[in-house]
Amino acid sequence: MTGAFAFSLAATVAAAFVYALGLLPDPLLTALAERSKSAGIRRASGGLAILRGNAAARYAVAVIALSHATMVALMSMAPVHLRDHGATLSIVGLTISLHVAGMYALSPVFGALSDRLGRLPVIFGGQAMLLVALTVAWLSDGSQGTMTLSLIFLGLGWSASVVAGSALVSEAVEIEDRSSLQGFSDLSMNAAGALGGAIAGPILALTGYSGLGLCAMALVAVVVIWSALRLSGPAPCELS
Repeated sequence: MTGAFAFSLAATVAAAFVYALGLLPDPLLTALAERSKSAGIRRASGGLAILRGNAAARYAVAVIALSHATMVALMSMAPVHLRDHGATLSIVGLTISLHVAGMYALSPVFGALSDRLGRLPVIFGGQAMLLVALTVAWLSDGSQGTMTLSLIFLGLGWSASVVAGSALVSEAVEIEDRSSLQGFSDLSMNAAGALGGAIAGPILALTGYSGLGLCAMALVAVVVIWSALRLSGPAPCELS
């Protein structure tokens, strides 16, 4: 049971070394210095101020936050559901491992597709995969096979949506405001995940795992409708 913590500790220490030694000179400071030579720089705006005046930024942050809330709500309750249906700890671990692989293994592919096809198509694809995951969860009989299928699609849908949404966050503002908006986006994403996980427990107790999957479809519907409005807006090319 302690193996996962030891692995995570080693990975965190390695990541700290990458940030401390591998990002020198600081890319943001380098970019700001180059910009100041050519066009000058202004004082950065705060995250909330950016969202109030920037529709593209609001959309990008919402896509990431809602997609993350959907993923966390289903993923956090999956082990409970599996154990209730007789799954062993090894089966639970394997299922969650496959889910995490779905979250990260194809992120370079989704990044390349975002560049090639545009951000919105990849977001639509991500929401479609999330919908598949939620539908399987809704109709699931609790077996390991259906749960694994649902969680793999859940991870893939999260990955596509967050990768494309993160690209939009970066593109929505000038370089002076990127760190502020990114910080607010990360805060919103984690707060949404915490709320989704907290609410998922009572929903599971009241409606079961299938009811949780059905309720989470409301979050996907918000992103799909908002994306469709962006796509049909006067300047969808800003998001491609």
